[in-house]
Order: sequence, then structure tokens, then C-alpha cells
Amino acid sequence: MKTVLSFGMGVESSALLLRWLEEPESRDFDLERDLIVITSQTGGEYPDTKRLCEDHLLPRMRRRRVRYVQVARAGHLEADGIKVLSDTRQPFEIHLQGAYTLQEELSAAGTVPQFAGERRCSLKKYWVKGKKRRCFLFVKSVLSYCP
Repeated sequence: MKTVLSFGMGVESSALLLRWLEEPESRDFDLERDLIVITSQTGGEYPDTKRLCEDHLLPRMRRRRVRYVQVARAGHLEADGIKVLSDTRQPFEIHLQGAYTLQEELSAAGTVPQFAGERRCSLKKYWVKGKKRRCFLFVKSVLSYCP
């Protein structure tokens, strides 16, 4: 069975990934065979986040041949689909944005990012619009791409 880590490049997901990479006793699956790390790029990450991930996490992922998939929205509408920016076991680069960014979405809607409460901004990464099931469907659609 595959294990999918939604890697948002923040403190929690970075710590979990690092623990799985460095402490085999912390997981019950094989890194190379069973783990898929996926990042939904929204276009709003800081350059320092990119540098830190590239300097500290990607080399460890390469050594252990962990599959890393980076995706982004292809456009405003869900029907526009998802663009796969990278799918590799030898990641060297964090792609900070795709064809359509969260900032474009927020500007079009006349809103600003939220940092408390329901975290609707973060949920947009997973195309959730009021239905938690849609997050599952997004991940399922990406996995249908991943053999």
C-alpha cells in the first residue's frame, strides 16, 4: 500500500518527512517502494523555503530514492486540470509556482490570505470548496497519474 505525504513545506510536514527519512523505526513502510511525497505549489512560498528544502530535504530524499511529485493548478477552473511540474526520485529543484497561482485566485475573488480560523486559503491547495471529500478526490486524481 502506498503512503502519500502532503508536503506543504512548512514546519510540521518538513519535520515528519525528516523523521521518516532519518528514523526508520518511526514508519512501517519502505521509503523507496511505498512513499510518495506530493507538494501542491500555490506560487506563494518564500525563496528561503525553497533554499532550505533544496539544501536539507531534497538531498536526503535523493539518497533514499523517495518519489517526489510537485503539482500546480493549470488554470482558474477545476476543469483546467492539474499540471505535473516534477515527478522524480532524484529531486534537485523546488518549483515555486505553476501556471495559475493562489495569489491570482485571491486577486480575482477580491480576498486576502487567511492565517486563522478555517484556513480557506490552505484548503484552496486541494480544490476544496466546502466539501472535505474533494481533498480526497484531488489526491486520488493525482495518484491515478502516478503508476
